[in-house]
Amino acid sequence: MSGWKKVRGLFWQPGEAEAGGAAPAGDAISDEEFAALLATSEHAVAPDAADPVDPATVTVSATADGAVMIDFQAQYDAAAIPDTDEVEQLEGFLNRLDASLPKASKIAAAEAFLGAIGKDKAAVMLDAERKIKRVHGLLQATEADTRAALATEQSAIDQLLQQIDAHKQRMEDLNRHLEGVRRACLVEESRLQAARVFFGSVTPAAKG
Repeated sequence: MSGWKKVRGLFWQPGEAEAGGAAPAGDAISDEEFAALLATSEHAVAPDAADPVDPATVTVSATADGAVMIDFQAQYDAAAIPDTDEVEQLEGFLNRLDASLPKASKIAAAEAFLGAIGKDKAAVMLDAERKIKRVHGLLQATEADTRAALATEQSAIDQLLQQIDAHKQRMEDLNRHLEGVRRACLVEESRLQAARVFFGSVTPAAKG
């Protein structure tokens, strides 16, 4: 199960109204649309709340089908986020519940579970907030790093295009020069050939 389908299946019932009264439109919703839906909640962490991240510290790999994988835990460790994993513990618990349970029952069960392990919903929300800020910082740093790299590549392309234009101009100049030489040689050859043809047509006088 991928993206929003997994998250939605854990945290609420399909078709249940979300923040703002809107409900996801079944399988038609994309990961991006789902993220935008979550961002409308008053409990969402704003994108401008971010921890600074050095792009060089981001470990990225790819699956066989080309999907990008990021070692987020390494980023959480780098941000000194307490390794208490409230969000992950809650996810693990919800994953073991009957998926058909109504949201109210899931919340009640989750609160009981958190109490049993000495946590509460505030701890989950704080853990999620800290990690979201790191995720925001990772994305923003990568975007800035990528923009700079793209600008460098575009500059290199512009320089190459200028060099290509210069080479094309040089080729045009060489072709014009060659055509001029051909024309001059044709005129000179014609002058000389004319002399040969003119005198070649004269029959030598017979000797008496």
